[in-house]
Parts: sequence; structure tokens; C-alpha cells
Amino acid sequence: MWSLRAKYPHCFWAAPEEFFTDGSLVNRGTDFGLMPSVFEPGGIVQHEFFVGGTPVIAFKTGGLKDSVIEFLWDSEQGCGYTFESHKAGDFIFAIERAIGTFKNK
Repeated sequence: MWSLRAKYPHCFWAAPEEFFTDGSLVNRGTDFGLMPSVFEPGGIVQHEFFVGGTPVIAFKTGGLKDSVIEFLWDSEQGCGYTFESHKAGDFIFAIERAIGTFKNK
């Protein structure tokens, strides 16, 4: 993370030493919360992202499938983006859908 921050100072921020001292800062300061967990029995982190108004991109498993509701353009309802097959291509497609929404102000 430090090397990315040094290489892209205007596009990438990281402060790993603050993660456990001010984790909510991380959740509020990001455009998307990435949660590609294969196993997530309950999941509380996605709710921390939601409190900060941050959409979550998640694999449909455990508590994630129950709480991350796919955003729908026509109704403007939902809180994130999901993928059902734990494969890189499906994860990338969910990220692309999220970026598409982010670009459409």
C-alpha cells in the first residue's frame, strides 16, 4: 500500500497504521467496499460501509447475500453489487457495474 500511495499520490490513499485506530475513516473514505469473501457467516463489515453511505461489491454468500442488495438503475434502489460465481471474471463484472453507476452522476 505504501508503494501505491507514493506512486499515485493523487489517486491512492492508504494509512494501514490507522486501520484499527480509525477503521470508520477507511469505510467513509472509499468509493466501494470490496468483499469477495468465499465464506462470510454473518458479516458486519458491509454494515459499517453502509453507515458511511459506501456501496459494497460482494460475493453472494452468508450474510452478504442477505444484506447486499443489487443496485437497480430504474428504481435507484439497492446498496451494492453482487456476483454469484466466485471467479475473477464475475468479480470484475460486478466492479464494472459499480464503476458505471459511479460515473453516471
